[in-house]
Amino acid sequence: MAMKNLFKDQQILAIILGGVGATIITAWIFNPQAGPAGWIKGLAPSNQSMLSGIAIVLVLSAIALMVTLIASSYARTGALQPAQSGGTVKMLLAPERTIPDHPPNKAIEDLEAMVGLVPVKREVNGLIARLQVEQKRRAQGLPTAPLSLHMVFTGPPGVGKTEVARALGDIYRSLRALRVGHLVEVQRADVVAGFIGQTAPKMLEKCNEALDGILFIDEAYTLAGTPGSGGDFGREAIDALLKFMEDHRDRIMVIVAGYPNEMRRFIDTNPGLAGRFTKTIDFPRYSADEMCEILRRMTERQHFTLPDGFQARIKPWITERSRADDWANAREMRTLLEKAREAQAMRISVDPSANLSRLSIEDLMKATGRG
Repeated sequence: MAMKNLFKDQQILAIILGGVGATIITAWIFNPQAGPAGWIKGLAPSNQSMLSGIAIVLVLSAIALMVTLIASSYARTGALQPAQSGGTVKMLLAPERTIPDHPPNKAIEDLEAMVGLVPVKREVNGLIARLQVEQKRRAQGLPTAPLSLHMVFTGPPGVGKTEVARALGDIYRSLRALRVGHLVEVQRADVVAGFIGQTAPKMLEKCNEALDGILFIDEAYTLAGTPGSGGDFGREAIDALLKFMEDHRDRIMVIVAGYPNEMRRFIDTNPGLAGRFTKTIDFPRYSADEMCEILRRMTERQHFTLPDGFQARIKPWITERSRADDWANAREMRTLLEKAREAQAMRISVDPSANLSRLSIEDLMKATGRG
């Protein structure tokens, strides 16, 4: 076991030892005194030629088999990935996936620090606890139940679904449920083609890209098309996805996201979807107070300051705008901040002594269209 772990951790040493062993064996084979080459020389010329040819074929085949096994093993483990810095040779035998070096609790702390999303955090904490318990049972030799990592995220746009999915990738990587935990985000246009036979390869390409991590399909209900429609290539994408999930059930996590009603109809369109996506997490809309806090944090990250009492001035606008069907929650705050910065730039462009980092109430009002 110790030797096995040594070779697993020191792949270069394994190659060196294998090469030395192959050299010794080759030298023995062709040794005219002690090796097979010596007694081959005593045979008839025709037999010598035949046996020499067979020996050469066997040696070359053995070398090719050894190289193939080493290359495939390294490709699976990512051992031939290029160095992140200072490397100039790009290896072709392994996917370019790096395992992020995050502390185990960092992703959990980042998730807890997100504004709002209390029911979402509660659900995620439950999933983490279940996974930890199953790992402890496995370590003690107790029976374990298979855990499905696939989920449905429901909720309006801009409520943190992508951010939570990315945090889950880091959390599950630290818990060894996923090897890499990276996030690959796609929409219908990324996996559905316009001609027969082209959709499945597009979907499989994204699935392979997400292997050992998370495939996040936003607005996944669009893959099912409209009820009663025929010839929609989205169904081909769903079939390819389901087969890939079955073939790589321990190496990929798929999260499908969208509006609640549309996602319920999407899951009901295919029995395979209902059987694999058994966990749904609902993301609530942000309240006006939470939106103000999101705006404040965005402003701080861009090294700006907001005026005192800004919440009272923009909350009526948030309450009114949030009733619209196209309201995008946190994304609206990003847009509001950009417009406020434009208003500030117009205001201070003629004032050399103005504070470049402070936004005024007037800037925010102009950004909302009420200034």
